[in-house]
Amino acid sequence: MPFDTNVFYLIDHRLIALVMVALLLVASEIGRRLGLSRQDASDSHRALMTGIGGAILGFLGLLLGFSLSMAISRWDDRRDIIVQEAYAVGTLSLRAGLLEDPLRKQLRDSLITYSQARVALGGSREQPDLLREARSQSEDLHVVIWSIVEQAKVPSTTNATLASLINSANEVIDLHELRLASLQNHLPSALFYLLLTLAALSVGFLAWGFGAVGHRGRTPIILLAILIGTMILLIMDVNRPQRGMIVVGVASLERAENSIPTPMP
Repeated sequence: MPFDTNVFYLIDHRLIALVMVALLLVASEIGRRLGLSRQDASDSHRALMTGIGGAILGFLGLLLGFSLSMAISRWDDRRDIIVQEAYAVGTLSLRAGLLEDPLRKQLRDSLITYSQARVALGGSREQPDLLREARSQSEDLHVVIWSIVEQAKVPSTTNATLASLINSANEVIDLHELRLASLQNHLPSALFYLLLTLAALSVGFLAWGFGAVGHRGRTPIILLAILIGTMILLIMDVNRPQRGMIVVGVASLERAENSIPTPMP
């Protein structure tokens, strides 16, 4: 039975942070105590254990760099899709001006409502009901927008105008699925399990080295654990859209909504 990778992304990020901090502190304490119990170890044994810890730490640093790069790449893709949506909505609203009323007004009113739904879709993952409502409203408006374009197929509408409307409406509808897919395009959860495992091992081995030489202080290892934990949390925050402090803004869609012409009173 395959492992459901989405389960990891349903866990509250604050709980993940708490578990990670506890794991690293426990690993450092276990390593330090084991090191204190082996103060009689030979210099070669100490060098070997410290070298293993350094190698694991180096491998961890390499993986952290790659993971951050991949997470930022996905974040950029999500932002670009929102910008593309804003372009598509703005283009369709301008081409709606080629129609006669009441179709022109209906199409632009639908696009204003659609833009508001797309802005709501960028809300917090902690409000799933609002997100489901925004998604459902978007899909309902696809039908409305397409029906208006179908009604534009009248003798007074030229083939070039109709073709431009069809292309723009298609782009608006197609970007919906692309945006939904981008929200679920996470880094594999197994990667974070690997990062946490390597972080615990590296901290534990280095703490063993401190204990083996009789260093009873915890501050250097705790600071290292906090630094590693902060880096992993940063990657998780970038990788989990709409969950945490780093979110993908929807300012482009808000500007597109405000730029849609409204009929004069």
